Amino acid sequence: MKSLLLFLGILTLSGCGTIFSGTRQNITVNANVPKAKVYVNGMPMCSTPCAIDLKRSQSNTVIVLKKSGYEDATAVLTSQINPVSIINLSALYSWTTDFLSNGVWRYSPDSVYVEMEKTDMTQAERNKFNKISEIRRYVLFNYSPLKAGNAEHIGALSAATGLRKERLEELFKKSLNETDAAEKIVSAV
Repeated sequence: MKSLLLFLGILTLSGCGTIFSGTRQNITVNANVPKAKVYVNGMPMCSTPCAIDLKRSQSNTVIVLKKSGYEDATAVLTSQINPVSIINLSALYSWTTDFLSNGVWRYSPDSVYVEMEKTDMTQAERNKFNKISEIRRYVLFNYSPLKAGNAEHIGALSAATGLRKERLEELFKKSLNETDAAEKIVSAV
């Protein structure tokens, strides 16, 4: 009984967002260009592909990717209420802990994929880049139904790429994850 009371006491005096989610969040950053320099709020962090360990905050975070020969690309991580903090509705002390530690916040999305454009592209190159970007985005956002072989999604991708449905299904079976699938499809186009 004492253990239960001690646990309940600790739970009401602490923040659920802080306990269950921590005060930091791991964000993965990748781009169509390897070894692009990643800057978070102006500070250099790593080169793509990489993971960044960020302290949670109520402010949005700006990620900029830079590489010689490419236009700078920007992505914004939006700060949102951490859904785990809703458990805190039972105690004011818990909210205080989460707000002071920033455990009440979380960034969205958890991973960022950025398309970087080459500088000085011709119109033909820009058109090809836009088509490839569109295909890559479609694969990244619809990976689960595509991997499962959803006929409607595979058909739409087949129309966009000009690849046979059987070939697309084969590429998805061989893919390890969303990014790998997108790269395999783009390379086959």
